[in-house]
Amino acid sequence: MNTPITQTLRQRAIETARIILAEKPVYLDTETTGLGPEAEILEISIIDDDGAVLFESLVRPAGSIPADVTRIHGIKDVDVQTARSWPAIWPEVRSILFGRLIVIYNAEFDLRMMAQSHARYRLPWKERFRTFDLLKLYAEYRGEWDPRRQSYRYHSLDAAGKQCGIVLPNAHRATADTLLTRALLHYIAGVPY
Repeated sequence: MNTPITQTLRQRAIETARIILAEKPVYLDTETTGLGPEAEILEISIIDDDGAVLFESLVRPAGSIPADVTRIHGIKDVDVQTARSWPAIWPEVRSILFGRLIVIYNAEFDLRMMAQSHARYRLPWKERFRTFDLLKLYAEYRGEWDPRRQSYRYHSLDAAGKQCGIVLPNAHRATADTLLTRALLHYIAGVPY
């Protein structure tokens, strides 16, 4: 049963989603070599407001891809051996992102991975992109309180998609996840995707 507080919070999330959609954002997702401070990007995808792929590429990391990470997204060292490196793709990626609102599911993670990928090649990270974290908005929209964290419970992108009945697959690949992120924002806003 929804309480008035939950309904108000959900309505605020819906209104926020509509405001974000009105800005015609781009959507970004990455796949990485792990989660820790040495991890780097090995796949990136950016799609436009209309769902068109603006950029999609495997990225050759400086290090190898751990087997436990490959089991999650399926990307192996052999898959990226002829891919361009992060410094080679960054100018194109940056030009697409510059001046746009970027919607990311768990923006903190993907921004950290971009900065870490820069650091791996001793490139300075000076970017101040305008980002919107859909993970946090979905937590408010869903409205499940996590007493341990004293905030609304976060849900994985896969779980959020399933909870909303979105039929796009979450394949743990950058483009599929980016399309799912876009569909989820549209779902929250009550707008067809």
